[in-house]
Amino acid sequence: MVKLKMSMLPLKKTFSAVKISNQLLLLKMNINPLKAPENEASIMKHWKYTDKIYVSCVCITFNQEGYIRDAINGMLAQVTDYRFEVIIHDDVSNDNTRKILLEYKNKYPNIIKLVLQTENQYQKGKKITPLAVAEAIGEYIALCEGDDYWIDINKIQKQVKCLEENKDINICFTSAQKLTHKNDLEEYAKHNVAKTIYSTSNVIRGGGEFMPTASIMVKKTIINTLPEWYHIAPVGDYFLQIYSSLPNGALYLPQCTACYRINSIGSWTAQRKKINLNKIENEASLYKAIFNTLSNLNIDSSDIKYAISKQLYILSIVLIKNKEYSHARKLIIESWDYYKGINSKHTILFYMRNLLPLFRLLLKLLNKK
Repeated sequence: MVKLKMSMLPLKKTFSAVKISNQLLLLKMNINPLKAPENEASIMKHWKYTDKIYVSCVCITFNQEGYIRDAINGMLAQVTDYRFEVIIHDDVSNDNTRKILLEYKNKYPNIIKLVLQTENQYQKGKKITPLAVAEAIGEYIALCEGDDYWIDINKIQKQVKCLEENKDINICFTSAQKLTHKNDLEEYAKHNVAKTIYSTSNVIRGGGEFMPTASIMVKKTIINTLPEWYHIAPVGDYFLQIYSSLPNGALYLPQCTACYRINSIGSWTAQRKKINLNKIENEASLYKAIFNTLSNLNIDSSDIKYAISKQLYILSIVLIKNKEYSHARKLIIESWDYYKGINSKHTILFYMRNLLPLFRLLLKLLNKK
């Protein structure tokens, strides 16, 4: 096993929000999606290990006709020694997404496997990733949602190699970049310049944005053994990160391998803008219940309190944006009681809890900059 230093230090800001500056030309090199090889033979010729499927590239999609080609092409473009497959789960899209999927299936029939639902599973309250992974054969699962895409042809090769060298680690992730609807780029999850093992504490305190989902590779055995509480969690990706990092941490690679679209049509970030009061209150209860359950997994109580505080604080911001000031004030106070001053904005928010309309105005001004 390759020995790496595990980071136990408190995390600074987990990603830079600095827009394109003097690094414009460097980042622009990565904005263009990868192109898929012309045929299956062009993909398979790189495989040295063909005795089994080693990696399952798993993509979940719904109404993403404008993005799905980039996601699929990024997976098919992988140059690796290891035989891989592509699993695509469509949750009954009503645009041209399914038509595009069938087109790719016809062209790459031995690599692509489609899971085409006849009823929308998300509306039934089911977590979609485990449904897709259930169809996977690979030992390792590489995730990429339908509105994101990979920008490194060696992504899965690097990650399989690292996980093979670190058998006691269950999850590997990389840095990435964010692409806005205005085609502005931001660094995302650039935690270090060197390969690092981050502790579960780091993962918890980093929040759901600590690992870009499109950069994650995780052992299939982990997803197969997800506990019951995962299936009712408000944000599945975050709790998958936490659970997978137990007990020995998460392996981070500094290379930028994926592009994450912000506020794309049908994305989680776009859906959050429409969340209602009842759902927010339900999420707050679920976060508290699930994190308290995590105390049974030998997770430090201060990390649990920090995580609950952070999630309640985030939900209070959503309430403020929706002008639900009285409910927001209650969450702010409760958040502060769990853990005081998780960041500067949290502190400002607490002391402005009786001036929330003014705080909302400040948020709008900051977002315009």
